[in-house]
Amino acid sequence: MYTTAVNRSNFSMFKNCQTKQLLYVILFIIGLCPCTKAQQKKHTVKWLGSDFCNPGISGMSPSRGISFEHNNTPKFRLSSKGNKSEIGNGTSEVDNQRIIKMKLRVPVWNSDNLKAVIGFKYNEEELIFDDDASDSPYALHQDLGTRELKSVGTNLNILKPFRGKKYLVLRAGINYSGEFKALTGINRHEFFGYSFAALLGHKFSDDREIGFGFNYSNNLGVRSIYPALLYNHNFRENWGIEALLPKKIALRHNLNEKSIVSLVSEVEGGRYFVPDVQLSPEEREDLRMEISEVKLGLSYQREIFSILWFSFDTGYRKSLDYDLVKPFIRNSDKIVESDIPGGFYANFTFFITPPKKFRK
Repeated sequence: MYTTAVNRSNFSMFKNCQTKQLLYVILFIIGLCPCTKAQQKKHTVKWLGSDFCNPGISGMSPSRGISFEHNNTPKFRLSSKGNKSEIGNGTSEVDNQRIIKMKLRVPVWNSDNLKAVIGFKYNEEELIFDDDASDSPYALHQDLGTRELKSVGTNLNILKPFRGKKYLVLRAGINYSGEFKALTGINRHEFFGYSFAALLGHKFSDDREIGFGFNYSNNLGVRSIYPALLYNHNFRENWGIEALLPKKIALRHNLNEKSIVSLVSEVEGGRYFVPDVQLSPEEREDLRMEISEVKLGLSYQREIFSILWFSFDTGYRKSLDYDLVKPFIRNSDKIVESDIPGGFYANFTFFITPPKKFRK
């Protein structure tokens, strides 16, 4: 009888154990088991909370939301050579090559998995000649001295970060470039240009990222496409390389949290439609101005307070092109080829960068 009671007790315990196991299985299947539900929730939260890739490396130069740049080049001698005898050659003293650049970037969407920014820009460039120092009354230089070359444009920048270490950058823009008093009434075909760029980036760590892409543009009817390489790398404490080739490369040193000094090499340029150019006393023609130069210099950036920064840049610049060609033709012969000697430059920039809590 004792044995029977023990067997019954064991059977009851076994039955209760089986019942509990069966209950857990049922609850697991329908998702009601407290422990299983907690584990599922924990797993789900972990997946949803996994970080999207955050482009950029630690210590990088701050992005510029609003910027104003003023560039003055000291006096130099401009020499021009025409491809026709009636145009001739000429040399004139230039007191100043004045360049003003203004940019504005406005976020329109900001989330962990998608960011979009609209940008606006305005550039203005002019040559100020010294009439008293001119070697000869060269008609073309007299004409260029009355011109203000402008570029007005807007662009849309989209950043799509993926979970893990990759991200995609897309950029599309339009612009009007040339010598015009106002945008109203100008011919769209003559001054209009557009561009598109894409780059796929891979962030290995907070100290290194790389990206590959391309840039396509159709500016004043001239099409061009070239590859792009992004490379940012902190190779030592407070030292890093920031490169977007073939346009710019910089060796950066962080003096402290508020000061950055960089050795910068950069290629800059523009393409402008210039109507009714006075080539000679008897000849006028619509032309395209091709401008490009390379700069090598030092840049010092300093935080003034919170979001306001100041940058001072100085160094050596060398003109690559300052030519007038036939418009809307890619490989057009040069009508006038000008030579600007290399020299020192200096410019200053004030810019506003997003607050630190919005840079992540």
